[in-house]
Amino acid sequence: MEKFPESKLIKKASSMTIYLNGVMIREKYDKRFFSSKNTNDLFVSTTYQVGTEPTINVVHYIKENAELGWHGDFLSNVVVAEEDFISDHITLRLQVYDLDRYDKYKDVIKSAFSDFKIGVVFPVLLPYMAFASSISKPLVELIDLMDAHDRIIDERVRFAIAEPNTGQKILQTGHFVCFREEIDAESENLRLDKNLRVVDGEGREFEGCSYAVYTITDEVYSDHKWIVDQKVAKLLSELNGKGNSGEAAIHFLRKTIEAYTKYRKIERYTELKLKRELSEEEKRLLSRLEKELKDDELLKKFLEIV
Repeated sequence: MEKFPESKLIKKASSMTIYLNGVMIREKYDKRFFSSKNTNDLFVSTTYQVGTEPTINVVHYIKENAELGWHGDFLSNVVVAEEDFISDHITLRLQVYDLDRYDKYKDVIKSAFSDFKIGVVFPVLLPYMAFASSISKPLVELIDLMDAHDRIIDERVRFAIAEPNTGQKILQTGHFVCFREEIDAESENLRLDKNLRVVDGEGREFEGCSYAVYTITDEVYSDHKWIVDQKVAKLLSELNGKGNSGEAAIHFLRKTIEAYTKYRKIERYTELKLKRELSEEEKRLLSRLEKELKDDELLKKFLEIV
């Protein structure tokens, strides 16, 4: 794949946020009796994997009786946000399905949406949230067994840090279209209009099949809470055995806790240093924290700065 004229290459240590702008649905699978509507009980998610890290599933949309056409009013249109991209590739799997027997899941989906939106966005969080397993279990099963439903789009794409003309899809900024079927967009003279809809050379909407539009940016996503939830989802996915790095889950957890512990030491040390008066216990704690920071090759640099 070529580098786009105005794009920026994503490299190691780059910031990167990937968005799913929307999906265009052209096929109808809804088989409700006595219904002539062009609708689907629509499910849209992206599963991504950065390098060999654990796979993370992000649910963008669940909609009963969704009409054919464009859908972009998602629970979250963010796929992944990286402040420091450390791998050499990322793999995306887009799943757009029509849910069979939607009525079976209707009540649990409604209950989850009403109070636990973030658990729906990151399904791996569901079993750990404060609601009954009667809600979380069927939702997790629904997502894990999605390919048993009617496929509208189910495609994978791997973007790599690579040079042009190497036969790889280059990880770069810009808009990318994932079609349901194999389409030669160049020979058919297809492009995206200002609304990110696929059109032909004369501006007519492409109606050949369903598709989705992703956007890759080199910007830092500003919602800190979402970033934290993403990190928690990553940790839980590793603990659930969804990582392929060869690193044992307990070792992954140990590294995470060690990093958090160091952060808490710095946070507590700073807090005590800023206090005007300290109790004897606080003085002893401050002295101990300062010694521990000095004994750590990384953390002692923090003392030199402050």
